[in-house]
Amino acid sequence: MAKRNKKLIKINQKIKKYFDDDPFDVGIERVDSKTLSELFQTLGIYDVNYDKQSLLKLIRMLWSQADISLRSDILDFFTANKKIYKSDKPKKVDISKEQKLEELLEEFDITKEEKVLLKDSLLTLNSKKITHSKIESKLKYIRYELKRQEIEKRLDGLFDTDNSFEFNATIRYQIFEFHFHKILTLHTKPYTTQYIDEHSIDEISQKIIVDKEVAIKQKQNEIDNFLKKIKLPHKYLTKEEIVKSLRASAPKSTLKYPLIKEDILKSILMLELDIDNISLLNEELLVSVNESITLPHSTRVQHYKVELHLELNSFLEKIWLGKDLDFTDKLNKAKEIQESNFLTQLNELVNLCKKSSNILELKDDELYERIYVHLQELMPDTLNITPKIFKKTNKRFIYFIQEELVKKQRHALLARTIRDFKNLFPLARELKRKLILHIGPTNSGKTYSAMQRFKQADTGYYLAPLRLLALEGYEDLKSSNIDVSLITGEEQILDDEATHISSTIEMLNFEVDVDVCVIDEVQMIDDRDRGWAWANAIIGAPAKEIIMTGSENVKDAIIALAEYLNEDLEIVEFQRKNPLTLLKEPTPLDKIESGTAVIAFSRRDVLKLKQKIPKYFDVSVVYGNLSPEVRREEARRFREQETQILVATDAIAMGMNLPIKTILFSKAIKFDGHKDRVLTPSEIAQISGRAGRYGIEEEGFIGALNSEVLRIIKNNFNKELKKIDIPFKVMANLEHIKLVSNILEENSLYEVLQFFVKNMKFNGPFRAANLGDILEAATIVDNYDLDIATKYHLANAPITLKSDYLVSAYENYILALERKVPASYNPPKLKGSFAQSADELLHAEDMVKEISLYLWLSYRFSDYFIDADKARSYRGVINRYIEKTLQESKLTKKCKICGKPLPINSKYDICDSCYKKHYKKNNRRRR
Repeated sequence: MAKRNKKLIKINQKIKKYFDDDPFDVGIERVDSKTLSELFQTLGIYDVNYDKQSLLKLIRMLWSQADISLRSDILDFFTANKKIYKSDKPKKVDISKEQKLEELLEEFDITKEEKVLLKDSLLTLNSKKITHSKIESKLKYIRYELKRQEIEKRLDGLFDTDNSFEFNATIRYQIFEFHFHKILTLHTKPYTTQYIDEHSIDEISQKIIVDKEVAIKQKQNEIDNFLKKIKLPHKYLTKEEIVKSLRASAPKSTLKYPLIKEDILKSILMLELDIDNISLLNEELLVSVNESITLPHSTRVQHYKVELHLELNSFLEKIWLGKDLDFTDKLNKAKEIQESNFLTQLNELVNLCKKSSNILELKDDELYERIYVHLQELMPDTLNITPKIFKKTNKRFIYFIQEELVKKQRHALLARTIRDFKNLFPLARELKRKLILHIGPTNSGKTYSAMQRFKQADTGYYLAPLRLLALEGYEDLKSSNIDVSLITGEEQILDDEATHISSTIEMLNFEVDVDVCVIDEVQMIDDRDRGWAWANAIIGAPAKEIIMTGSENVKDAIIALAEYLNEDLEIVEFQRKNPLTLLKEPTPLDKIESGTAVIAFSRRDVLKLKQKIPKYFDVSVVYGNLSPEVRREEARRFREQETQILVATDAIAMGMNLPIKTILFSKAIKFDGHKDRVLTPSEIAQISGRAGRYGIEEEGFIGALNSEVLRIIKNNFNKELKKIDIPFKVMANLEHIKLVSNILEENSLYEVLQFFVKNMKFNGPFRAANLGDILEAATIVDNYDLDIATKYHLANAPITLKSDYLVSAYENYILALERKVPASYNPPKLKGSFAQSADELLHAEDMVKEISLYLWLSYRFSDYFIDADKARSYRGVINRYIEKTLQESKLTKKCKICGKPLPINSKYDICDSCYKKHYKKNNRRRR
């Protein structure tokens, strides 16, 4: 603005110089019409009236309203060319004004002083305005002022703007034991102009003297009355402060009450408010109060200052007279206004930032937090988001989310790339596949029929839910003289001439096409942790004919999946070959018969039940933590009647063919990984179906060890199975992981998997699987410098993350891969020929799992895991150790402190003596 004003001043000075010191409006009159016309044409203005008066009016208007550029163009027109555009008519010079004034003044009876004052006043006017009436008016005013000046001189005072007479007077102060006088400036009542005009100086002076006495008396009474009201002890002031304030009060003040020093006022205000500063402004006291506000969607606090405008007279009155000070309403109102304005400004800023970051889908709390990081730095101790702060905050916010925006854009690109999940399996899409669904209850022949068709095919894939079933499938094919390979995570038996493959479902190779693929136990598509493997297999198995076997409740789900794939589906329904009978009464352990399987739902309960079985029975034990080899051996012993009773978890429900006559449930509640819950009708049916296998028993029986469990089994036994609903869980395979990693430019497996879980939205009936343990394993492998493919393989390794022993071995093997050094297998030492306690058995089970892990890694990283044969050999040693342990009738639990055997039914990990010795002593110390 300053630069613009300077340029305008320079232009005005130059044009004035050009017109012989006349301003533009005057000088332009001397320019002829022709030149004015040329000026308008130069400016590009053609539609004008070319008579001179119109031209002058228009150019004056343009000049007054013009900006710097237009004024500069007009100046250039007159000065840039050598040609002179001014008229030859000389400038008018008014030389008669002083002579005219002298002549008019001769007509008035005035003094020399009045004449001088009149000339000084009138010579500044235009000559035309100097008239007889103008002189009369000026003369009257001058005489009025001279009269006032004479009175002021006589009475030692001044007339104020309201025509009251201002003078100094001595006023007496008597307070407490103090007596002193102060000179104060007082005023009489105002006098009218008419009164001063009509009366003489003497008359006016006499009137003022009388009025001064009245004013002095009134002021003295006012001071006396005020001082009488001040009592000790005073609510706010000390005696010394009262006297000092009275003595220091200004002689002339518009305030009704004596002013008090700022530091005293501040200390009084601080009794009520958190004062930052105060300022005296004429008749107002400006108080700056420290306040704070908790910012929206945050726990952050913003400190700021509220300004209170206090009317000084009213405030001083309350202090001098000891009245209560209450600023609550005024403060709340000021805070409300300031905070309301701030929240309005903040809302505008948030909306702008939200628009910039919309693709990130930030939750409100996170969005506000990111804004506050920058805003509070730029806005210390204030609530005013100025335009400059607003702009800077938004600019910083955008700068700091740039990387995330780019990453999110890559996410969007990736989502578009793989949204239609079926197209991620190109080989399966190229084949004209036919889908066949075998559905029915257990022991209905659905899997047998599928396997017969599988054996007839030239090439085929059998996908089993468990390694044990894959091994059984492999041996069945071998016994049928079919060349076959076995592929599981921990074991691979490869035949170069193989036409068929028996595999666990996770090991399906999507790049090898076959004639027939059998997908067993397809109802597992609804499994929380592994369901994705069945969905991926159904969508992507590269076979001309896909035969799925499962329970009746999967029918609608497979129909929906076939419709999505746009592939033909044939449904074949099977009926159970022999009946199942529900026992009417519970069967306690001492009444069980040979050929019975007792079902529990935890390793601990299985081992406890084994101890309780009557001694005249031999017992086989099957639970998930056992290696497949041990489970198979235990099943063999029961199948060949070396044992008469089987104690098992629901691990037997998945396709194990055993000569079970009766199944007894020990409990009807299981822990599903999140909570204890009642068995579902589907789970009861699947387990119960293992009783009365066709060709072995004519009829199967279902019961329970106690009446409460039997009641639950009865209530759910004949219920219709809950239908499996869409969407299905799907999971990325290695190729998908590489694609995501490449597009996101991200080498963290955890981040890549999280992207797949959280961000992928599919066109089909799918949602990304909750990867659970794989995500937890990803957090471990991400600590090592490995490529994304290696990390993916490692995260899918068979590892139980709840076992410290296995996690330690896992991390050692990963470290070997990172360092690119061989990882040897070092067999652990076993105590005795079998485990003496449940803890020793658990440790042996973990040893087998470590071997499974090592063998699994050896198939993928054979250059580094070089002791596969050694590991297999020792697996046999440990499995025999476990088998012998399970054949022992007694398996104790030992105290974790002293090692003393615990009672079979003990709920605790320590014995009573250790508890008394250690824990009770510690409790006494705490008290």
